[in-house]
Amino acid sequence: MRPARTVALALLAFVLLGVVVAVCVVLGPSRIVGPRPGLTAAERLKAENDVRSTLLQGLGGVLAVSGVALGAVMTLRQVRANREGHTIGLFTKAIDQLAGDQVSVRHGGVYALELLSDLDPRYGGHAHALLTAFVRQRAPWPPVRPEAELREERSRYHGGLADDVGAALAVLGRRSVITDGASSELERADLRGAELDGLDIPSVCFAHSNLDGASLVGAKLGGATLQQASLRDADLSRADLRSADLTGARLDGADLTGVIADDTTRWPEGFTPPGNRA
Repeated sequence: MRPARTVALALLAFVLLGVVVAVCVVLGPSRIVGPRPGLTAAERLKAENDVRSTLLQGLGGVLAVSGVALGAVMTLRQVRANREGHTIGLFTKAIDQLAGDQVSVRHGGVYALELLSDLDPRYGGHAHALLTAFVRQRAPWPPVRPEAELREERSRYHGGLADDVGAALAVLGRRSVITDGASSELERADLRGAELDGLDIPSVCFAHSNLDGASLVGAKLGGATLQQASLRDADLSRADLRSADLTGARLDGADLTGVIADDTTRWPEGFTPPGNRA
């Protein structure tokens, strides 16, 4: 409920309560005392005043309790607003870290988004979209930098990927930021030589990406989109390719030993699929 609406309802409740108090104080005592033979005018007035005093004390207690309850509600709303503001601040800071100049800062931003999604699942979809975009922007295919520079840089990577890009793929693989039915758009990504054994990102799209020489041993690529992807010399042994779309993919020299496929797997035109069928 919005704060303005809460305040309006509270004011209305107090007005109604005021009307009830007025009616009870003015009309209540005479009705409660009622006609009692033998009472003098002074005695009747005293009896009515006693009843009025009791009613006022009771209604005062009700007002006090109501005030405490309203205060508790407003305090709770303030706590929630403060917590929401803190969460938004963390989210904004994580986005700033993703745009940082240092790999370590970007690396921290990736894990901050994962932590935030664990704390507040409402941020999962946002984190998912940001991390997939992060991979595409930090490792684009075709590359925007000279190949010699990239080759020298990759020689220093552990697992074939920069720490920040590798962390983003690891978070996606843990699925905590992925809502049911959401696809992971990793198209046109440069993942050459990446160690992605056991990769398990549901509904992943590697269309037009370069995975030459990548290790995808036992990767769960069921339903994956690999259209026009380059997988030359990639190790796909024991990978699950059921319902995967490899239309137009380059598979020259790829190791498909023990790969799992089925009748819904779409292979490149003219390609002879391996014999291991599910």
